[in-house]
Amino acid sequence: MNHDAPTSKSIGSDRKTAPALAPLFEARSVAVVGASDNPARIGGRPIAYMKAMGFTGALYPVNPKRTEVQGLRAYPDLADLPGPVDLVVIATPADAVEATLQTAARIGACGAVIFSSGFSESGSDGAERQLRLQAIAKEGGVALIGPNCLGLFDPHTGVAASFTTALEGGAVAPGALACISQSGAMAAYWLDMVRSAGIGVSRWISTGNEADVDVAAALEFMAHDERTRVICLYIEDIKDGARFRAAAIAAREAGKALIAIKAGRSEAGAKAAASHTGALAGKPEVYDAFLRQFGVIVVRSLTEMVQVAEILLNRQVPTGDRLGIMSVSGGAGVMLADEAATAGFSVPPLSPDTGTALTSVLPEFAAAQNPIDLTGSIVQRPEGLGTALRIVAGAPEIDALVLFIGLMHSIAEPLADAMTALPSEIARRVIVVWMGAPAQAEQRLAAAGLTVFNDIPEAIAALAAVRAPLRSPLRGRMPDRESEATPLAQFQTLSEHAAKALLSRLGGVSVPAGRLARSAADLAPELNNGPWAAKLQSSQMTHKTEHGAVRLGIRDHASLAQAVDDLLAIATRLEVSADGVLIEPMQSGVAELLVGLRRDPQFGPFLVLGRGGTAVELEPDTRLAFLPLSDEEIVAILQSLRCAPLFSGFRGRPPVDLTATAAAIGSLARAFATAPEVEEIEINPLALPAANAEAGTVPVALDALAVVRTS
Repeated sequence: MNHDAPTSKSIGSDRKTAPALAPLFEARSVAVVGASDNPARIGGRPIAYMKAMGFTGALYPVNPKRTEVQGLRAYPDLADLPGPVDLVVIATPADAVEATLQTAARIGACGAVIFSSGFSESGSDGAERQLRLQAIAKEGGVALIGPNCLGLFDPHTGVAASFTTALEGGAVAPGALACISQSGAMAAYWLDMVRSAGIGVSRWISTGNEADVDVAAALEFMAHDERTRVICLYIEDIKDGARFRAAAIAAREAGKALIAIKAGRSEAGAKAAASHTGALAGKPEVYDAFLRQFGVIVVRSLTEMVQVAEILLNRQVPTGDRLGIMSVSGGAGVMLADEAATAGFSVPPLSPDTGTALTSVLPEFAAAQNPIDLTGSIVQRPEGLGTALRIVAGAPEIDALVLFIGLMHSIAEPLADAMTALPSEIARRVIVVWMGAPAQAEQRLAAAGLTVFNDIPEAIAALAAVRAPLRSPLRGRMPDRESEATPLAQFQTLSEHAAKALLSRLGGVSVPAGRLARSAADLAPELNNGPWAAKLQSSQMTHKTEHGAVRLGIRDHASLAQAVDDLLAIATRLEVSADGVLIEPMQSGVAELLVGLRRDPQFGPFLVLGRGGTAVELEPDTRLAFLPLSDEEIVAILQSLRCAPLFSGFRGRPPVDLTATAAAIGSLARAFATAPEVEEIEINPLALPAANAEAGTVPVALDALAVVRTS
């Protein structure tokens, strides 16, 4: 099935918004350098595949040792071809690639696919060779795929610039599902699974070492490709976060769905960072937040990816969280209800009208309630299934219906008849779980646009994945990525006192009126009526409580002087330099937050919000979002935290002024985004004002640290 694939059309003419990949997928002339007469060899597979797929353009084998390859005239060199060439496939040893690419550029090729390995993946010498390829491609205007890649494939045009064995399994139908993968093997597995599921493909590309065309550039092209409705991505690393972000937003604005697997989630990240923010925002967390924020559905396996893609292609996305459950097994109905609740769905009661209509279909001993137990009597009356589906799936109190069937081989065809006869508007609301489904019945349902699952957890997980995202993609422009990451030696961690001075300059939140004492003698006599807080100040001690370097609730001058002496003694004992002791009046709020602002070298500045306090890493309750963010979006993030009940008047406490809180955080975030000299800010805790506080009250940073550039 092709899932409503648009008709073939030349795509990608808008060079301002899409890379020049259309001439590769839609090439009318292809040269294969290193061509082999053996269709099983790497240099022979592209030719064999394109011949089998009916490629109608010019196909030029290039091999100086042969005059004919697979029945086609062969040429000794690219320069000897009788006509222009759009796409050059290079399947030679690494040491011959550079000269071949130079010739391809000289004869005006639009693109090149390099299968050859031995480049950046093989060490420093290979990396230098790859840089030379990059320079040749850039100077010659050649769109370069690879090196060390499986290439690209387009079933619409028959262009198969690939040696993947996945194409040995038979024809791949043209359709509307695209694949972009940084792994050739994963792209091959995906292609085999999609073909087995009967799903049509629009474009398929394996980017390999990404000397030129990377995953972001490929996504940019797919975002503007009229053949494509759903894009699957296998990602190991995103080199150009700004371009990927813009492409993801463009894809969503064009109505395309994005599904991604992010490999390497076990990376430890910046666990040795000085701040809680650095510890909580390791690279896996940053990637996950980045992808989800910009509308990408993140999945964990190729199986889940293909299942989610099928729901999207069949346009079976639930419009809400209310599930109807219909099952031939009472136990399966209970399991479905449990899985639905875990995934955040509700299983609402049926309305009286729906129940009355359903009673006429169910046996006398079956109850018209959600979950609906069809019982084994369905064997006697399979024709009643279609009526029951129409009643429940069309009910206004239901957003989607999950139907469970187990085995029932003897009535598989009547059941399939009942389901395939559903009107399209009803069928799109029905997800089928058929354990042990006969292959023919499953194929019939798939052809009718019904997604079929083999087990309950997979079905509910896929439905949960495709629900409307919590956040719409942001339209704000991402700050330009820096060309090179700045070494850590060029940064300095500020003490709390210096960090709060920085906060005062940036604005947004307020800081307590504090003073720095370098000895007990610096204390003014009026510092007598507490309570006061005394905190040792050292850029070498970011977590002061771990060293006992904080004294709270100090009431009189004598106790304050003793605290200063004690804290300075700690610095001496630990052999850390100290700026002094910060003295501040103790303050509190209705609730406390952690607020972190940090710059990611790939994706730009982001905000971390979460419950504050010293146990923030022990029980993390945080959300990460990339800037820019509106005040309304910040309010939504705060309300999504597990600790959100604390903001609405928990156990008699006054509610938090979330509007004032979001405005203050938003103002600070905007100042941070435009202050490139500041690498990181963390406030923990930020004391939040009550909603009934006097006008002008803003959150107060009770503790803070900052990291700034020194050069």
